[in-house]
Amino acid sequence: MLIIGQLLMLIVALNFFYHGIRMFRSMTRQIYNENAVHRLQCSKCEEIHTITGPEAKKLRWAPRVEKRTPRSQSTAYRFTCPHCHKHASQIVLYDTNVTKGAGMVRVQMNDEQKPLLIEFLIKGLLPVILLSSIFRLFV
Repeated sequence: MLIIGQLLMLIVALNFFYHGIRMFRSMTRQIYNENAVHRLQCSKCEEIHTITGPEAKKLRWAPRVEKRTPRSQSTAYRFTCPHCHKHASQIVLYDTNVTKGAGMVRVQMNDEQKPLLIEFLIKGLLPVILLSSIFRLFV
């Protein structure tokens, strides 16, 4: 019985890591896709402009400014604004930007990424929760 339990825990752990890596790779592909559109707001002129996925891939290693407080969070990249032509922080505008629980829970994502997260929660995390509750019954 002990060997079966350990084998089951190993399978669920591998499933969790597989779906976690799969979600991360899918989100990365989605962010840098040719059809992806990202909205940015200049901190100097307050104008909102868009960039495509390949342009976002070029900015991936640009200097990044992340501000996190217990009530809010923001991510910005430093590059030249296409409107005012000044080198300033360009704040990334997400569809969902939530900070709850005094900064303990932070979510920054666009609507296209939500199905990937839900799939991970159902296929990757739910088996871990179910297995841990089943083990409590037998132990």
